[in-house]
Amino acid sequence: MMTPPGVPDGASVAVAVLLVMLLLRDILPLLKNWDESVQTSLNMGILPLLFSFGAGVLYKLVALF
Repeated sequence: MMTPPGVPDGASVAVAVLLVMLLLRDILPLLKNWDESVQTSLNMGILPLLFSFGAGVLYKLVALF
């Protein structure tokens, strides 16, 4: 059986990971052992997840109309 194209079931996991990474990006600088490379690494993970989240929202909006 083929599933219809659209937002995959793993989209909720991607949103949860995006939220956790955004929270870590805000909380980790408060630690005294903070390193700028950690922020760069988090940004490298956040940007693709942000783009996929935006694409999912855009798909849902287009599907409504």
